[in-house]
Amino acid sequence: MGSFITNLHVRDAAPRAVIEALKSLGVVPAYVRGSPADAWTSIFPQAAFQDEAGLSALALALSSALQRPVIAFIVHDSDILLYLLVDDGKQRDSYNSAPGYFTGENLPPEGGEPEALATYCRADNATDQLSRLLHPERHSADQAQSSGQTEHEMILDAVRKKAIQAYPIIAAKMPNPPSLEQYLADIERRMATRPAATVPTPSPAKPFMFAEDRLTGLAELLGIPSGRALDSYHYLSGGEGTPGMLTLIGPDGETEISLS
Repeated sequence: MGSFITNLHVRDAAPRAVIEALKSLGVVPAYVRGSPADAWTSIFPQAAFQDEAGLSALALALSSALQRPVIAFIVHDSDILLYLLVDDGKQRDSYNSAPGYFTGENLPPEGGEPEALATYCRADNATDQLSRLLHPERHSADQAQSSGQTEHEMILDAVRKKAIQAYPIIAAKMPNPPSLEQYLADIERRMATRPAATVPTPSPAKPFMFAEDRLTGLAELLGIPSGRALDSYHYLSGGEGTPGMLTLIGPDGETEISLS
């Protein structure tokens, strides 16, 4: 089974202000993680789980209430990454990494404007990095020409590199994680056995075997801790989230929780 992730992140807002906004909007239960030193405060609501329309409405409401930028993420079964960027209560950008997933069409990513998202990133060359991360298909010809590798070699090399980078975070969320070698072997099996009708075939332009790999790269550019970007209410409620302190907002008040 792949990962199912739903979360939101508010920029330049105190965690206490975020908690009070969630209470006023009736978004409980929800976990909140952040500190005054963090650029982003992260929210993991029970509501709107894997619900694009519901999460969009929540992001718009939070941004309006706090007058701050909000970005919301959904990963569906490790195959699709969706995001919505809202600022000042208005949608600024949205993205779907596999718009033809549910119809069996092999379509390029939809939305995702690097110039719009780069405003919220720390890197000086964020626009170019975002373009390659969100729309790698646009760079396929240059990559194939300059690499000197066959398509199959490029696929395996890119997937292995991304998997090795993501392994520590993903393994930390598993009760009995496989070894890195087993993890890589499983990825290669998934590449070989997934039906082409339901999942676009990986290519040199699409070096993300799992949608959470793309999300990890995006979170890094934005300055959102990658562990938080991969957390979700159902993981945290089972004690499987990223280690550290977080606040659970419930109908009866707040509870401070430490995950190890």
